[in-house]
Amino acid sequence: MILPEPVVFTKPLHVWLGMIILLLVLTQISLGITLVKTGNRKVYFFHTRVVWVILIIIALIHGFYGFQIYFLK
Repeated sequence: MILPEPVVFTKPLHVWLGMIILLLVLTQISLGITLVKTGNRKVYFFHTRVVWVILIIIALIHGFYGFQIYFLK
């Protein structure tokens, strides 16, 4: 299955997905530090459920685009 190569603001989609992954990883690190300092249950839920799932989904899409560009073209 070959995905189209959309261009958003003059950059390919896989570049934007990589930037979003970087921001989500930084968010995970900051939430983890906050969790260690406070132990808040809302921070724990957000850290382990919400951001983690979004991060995995975007990383899989980003990886599939990278695999397609490197191996299938």
